[in-house]
Amino acid sequence: MRLNELTPGTGAQLIVSIGPQRLEFTTNIAEVYDDCIYAEPIMQDDKVIGFSAKGIMVDLVVTDADSERAYQFNNVKIRSVRTPKEQKIYHEIRCTGEGRAINRRGACRVWLGEEGYATYGLGNKSFPVTVKDISVSGIAFICDKDQDIPDGSVVHVNFTDESTGTPFTLTALIVRSMEMERSRIMYGCKLNQESNAIAKFVNDKQREKLKAARQANLSAFVEENSKGK
Repeated sequence: MRLNELTPGTGAQLIVSIGPQRLEFTTNIAEVYDDCIYAEPIMQDDKVIGFSAKGIMVDLVVTDADSERAYQFNNVKIRSVRTPKEQKIYHEIRCTGEGRAINRRGACRVWLGEEGYATYGLGNKSFPVTVKDISVSGIAFICDKDQDIPDGSVVHVNFTDESTGTPFTLTALIVRSMEMERSRIMYGCKLNQESNAIAKFVNDKQREKLKAARQANLSAFVEENSKGK
């Protein structure tokens, strides 16, 4: 797949490598051209983050809406552009090579560790869970004991983002389960549909991760690569 085969509105993840450090950001494709795409700007402290400093490498991960396959474009080139008429800022992304098909679970996923509840089936009681992580396409939660949920079951997961107080109720499909230490069970799920709310939530969590990274001597990444609106 090539960049000009993508569709406007497709969700995308930018995977930024700085030596051993790795940061992930969520965005959406706004425009598609013959030689590049425009993506919605990723903001930090009211500034557009740039990705052109020396020593960083950026990969782009997108999911084709028709085949539902994820593709990764390696070492893309990104610069901030402003449209002449609307004066709207975008990330212009270019890549000379083709995207390779990858496992969708490799897409942007953020750690949560939030307490919540889950239910499945008719007449079953809710049970406590720890929401392990989330992406725009999936969610994983941990139970203290095996709930014997078969793969393919529909499950409803409820949790509240502790930092903002925002409640979430998600409907997902169980795709795998795995036994963990102390007899706990982790269930991996595919969300029934992707949403702008989840994309924003994942992106906000990535910004929080960036702030923590800045405190660990990665502040130069933002300070040297940010531009005003």
